[in-house]
Amino acid sequence: MTPVGSAATVQTATVPAPQEALIRLLDELAAVVLQASASVYTAKPLPGVSGSVGQHVRHVLDHVTSLVTARPYGSITYDARERGTSIETDRSAALRAMLRLKPLVTGLTDDVLDSPVVVSALLARGHEPDSARSTFRRELFFVIDHTIHHQALIATLLAIADEGVPDGFGFAPSTPGPVSS
Repeated sequence: MTPVGSAATVQTATVPAPQEALIRLLDELAAVVLQASASVYTAKPLPGVSGSVGQHVRHVLDHVTSLVTARPYGSITYDARERGTSIETDRSAALRAMLRLKPLVTGLTDDVLDSPVVVSALLARGHEPDSARSTFRRELFFVIDHTIHHQALIATLLAIADEGVPDGFGFAPSTPGPVSS
């Protein structure tokens, strides 16, 4: 046992910067887009399920774009999205978009992450958007969580189509791993 106050070295796991976490998620998403067949990428296999793999990819990239194109002391509106883009149907377009976004994510410095931003959101159809103060760092956390959520939906769509899903794809870091017996 190490006495209290001793000079023992404690090793801790390196926690990735939030920018690195989002880059990792984009890389995982790119790997899935590369492996998915063109027909599975655009298929809507279940009635009532919101979107195809491609539509979920576009949705994720729209959120990342909203974040990285906003300016400190400005505003972010995740609701302003263009549906029906080539990203939804063309895997190459999706991959190109991810390649364009990665340096913009990396460019989010600590100064930018710690600066304020106003987030506007439409909370009910037919009503005016509401807004709240936030920071870029908080919004980056949201975009990371949102990306993981949509990765889980993409994983479900791929599993329905009997396409492989990488281990851990769509699982939040807080999700317990498999229990060994």
